[in-house]
Amino acid sequence: MKLKALTKTLILLALALFIVDADLLALDMIPEGTDVSSFRCSSRLVYRGDLSRDVLNKCGEPIRKTRILDEPYRVWIYRFGQSNYVYYLAFLHEKLQRIYSVRCWEDNPDCE
Repeated sequence: MKLKALTKTLILLALALFIVDADLLALDMIPEGTDVSSFRCSSRLVYRGDLSRDVLNKCGEPIRKTRILDEPYRVWIYRFGQSNYVYYLAFLHEKLQRIYSVRCWEDNPDCE
């Protein structure tokens, strides 16, 4: 049963990556990325399991917040400076569930 729940979570996070202001990106624009357990913002580390208020205190406001349609997940998107990576953070009930690191690609609006 845990595998089924994890699979659903991963699918939902993947769907979040396609959402740009409630519009889906074309399938050929899907970024390759990595599910990571933590990431650094400034000199602080953010981990899966952190509360949204703690992430906000450590990292400041994300460049964008969105939702996964018809699901309770909220996704915060961070990019720091001219970094070549964008971080998609998926929250459920104010708790960080997933951190997805994606290398910037040419048409990704979160990398502009």
